[in-house]
Amino acid sequence: MAKEEVYDRWHKARPKKGESGCPEHPGLVPSVDHGCEKRWQARWRDGNGRQRSKNFLKNKKTAAIAYQRSQRAAVEEGRDPLPHRGRKTTACVPTIAEYVEKFLTEHDVRDGTLETYGYRLRGHVVPALGDRPITEPRRPEYKRFFADLKAAGMEDPHRTQVKKALSAMLTAALDAPDFGHLMPGNQVIGIKLPQGRRQKARLTWAHVVALAEEISPDFEILIWYGALQGLRSMEAAGVRKTDMKLRLMKMEVEEQRQDGKAARLKTDHSYAVLPIGSYLADKYLAHMAKRTAVPSADVLRHRRKRGWSPRPEEFDGLVTVGRYGTPVREGALCRAFNLAKQAARRKGVKVPESATFRDLRDFMDAVLIASGVPPRSVQGRMRHGTLAETLDTYGFALEVDWENAPASFEELYGIPAPPGLPEAALVHQEQRTGRETAPTTPDRVIREGARGDGSLCDGAGKAALR
Repeated sequence: MAKEEVYDRWHKARPKKGESGCPEHPGLVPSVDHGCEKRWQARWRDGNGRQRSKNFLKNKKTAAIAYQRSQRAAVEEGRDPLPHRGRKTTACVPTIAEYVEKFLTEHDVRDGTLETYGYRLRGHVVPALGDRPITEPRRPEYKRFFADLKAAGMEDPHRTQVKKALSAMLTAALDAPDFGHLMPGNQVIGIKLPQGRRQKARLTWAHVVALAEEISPDFEILIWYGALQGLRSMEAAGVRKTDMKLRLMKMEVEEQRQDGKAARLKTDHSYAVLPIGSYLADKYLAHMAKRTAVPSADVLRHRRKRGWSPRPEEFDGLVTVGRYGTPVREGALCRAFNLAKQAARRKGVKVPESATFRDLRDFMDAVLIASGVPPRSVQGRMRHGTLAETLDTYGFALEVDWENAPASFEELYGIPAPPGLPEAALVHQEQRTGRETAPTTPDRVIREGARGDGSLCDGAGKAALR
């Protein structure tokens, strides 16, 4: 008796002469369905001679063989095989455009992720495939869709992100009770696209110091939050006065700002209590002294024109606010960062053109690794979920220009300097500036009137920030 076999959808049964072989399965020729989720196809003919088939997952070959054997045996014995559903009506199947809206309404992810998915699906997938029933498009059509995006000038990293959003939507559609069983699996899985990651800008201390000097004074503290604490842009914008525990020389990372509103952090690992170096504490004290200044007449006039309160209480607890007393937005920080970058380049400091605020975080990771801080300690400081993320994704070889650093390692990061650092990394801030700078200690903070909530009081004990 011949061995029962099922059809392999990944490879051609009758390949043409000269076709290239499959790199993953020597001796076979790949088909257009290679890599699809349901690899094995059981085939049989019913009592009327019509071809019937059913597809099985790539790890279910044995189940496919058993199902095919049972169906053929039933037909040979004159029994009714298991009822075959046949082609279903598409009356209950939504179009891709319709399901995109349903997916964005029901998908349970962070608001920022959902907004990004909406931008990619509505902006790219719906115009090209929106009128098609979601069960129809197959892998070749999705391949053509991604090829058209590239022909239109979309870069590889952006195409990869569109694929990620589309794949998440199709995976969710497989669980739909009305039409999920009609879908041929997630046809996007297995499509290979070039990763094309953005080349990280290699910043140095000279670059960081220049950016801090050239950026708007209201945003200078954000540069140091990125380079010394590894905060993401909107995490830095979301730091509150109550997060700065100067008596303990610690800061809490508990929330970020998205579109001006408080939001959850990126991952559970992002929540942390980080040490503060005396250099950052000094910058914070100087920033808060300016932050408490009375708003200018232009600012007050603008707020009255918009119908805003003179000093909105809901934003008063933030360390950094924008020009009109509202939370810092991503776009405003990006523009300020780019202007600072251009100003630094005009003064001869060649800050990489591609540098973004995110590169400050990568810079801190690289400095800590290059300085000999234990990898597990770097992982905790960077708030990464895994050690591999710390070493592979962000860390890169860096020769640190400590002679351009604004202070010593310990003053910058609030942890003891690792052994083996060069002498330049141990030079204190007052020795670099050539003037006396009182060290920031818990006792000093108390003497200068820092309250428990992180705000400051003047010599008479009156609050400088209301």
